[in-house]
Amino acid sequence: MDRRKELQNEFASRKRAMGVFQIRNLANGKRYIATTSTLDSAWQRELFILNMGSHRNSQLQADWKRDGGKQFEFEVLESLKLGDEVRNDYKDITVPGGGVQRNVVMGYRDALKKLEQKWLDRLQPYDSQGYHKQPKKDD
Repeated sequence: MDRRKELQNEFASRKRAMGVFQIRNLANGKRYIATTSTLDSAWQRELFILNMGSHRNSQLQADWKRDGGKQFEFEVLESLKLGDEVRNDYKDITVPGGGVQRNVVMGYRDALKKLEQKWLDRLQPYDSQGYHKQPKKDD
């Protein structure tokens, strides 16, 4: 087997890493917490978006622009525990002929949301502690 094919097979059989990460401003201690289905590339993606000036969190974007990104660090908080069926080439969610298995995708999303909420509850990245808005209390 040629080396290219070997590398393709190795990549396809690797498990995709999903989970929760934080971007922390070392100057003021604020945190931005989010989830991703691609932990391996999350920091590069966030860097690109922040450097382009188009991050969806305007407070984080403003601090990034002011500081030039020098005072920020990225950290994976927790990886989602996944079964052996999860693949880097997404064959775990695709169906023959195109499309995706919606129930599998929704299962991943639900698990990521629960994991994110766990870390939001634990770290409380609201107001002066972070870049998230305080959740409204139910009356």
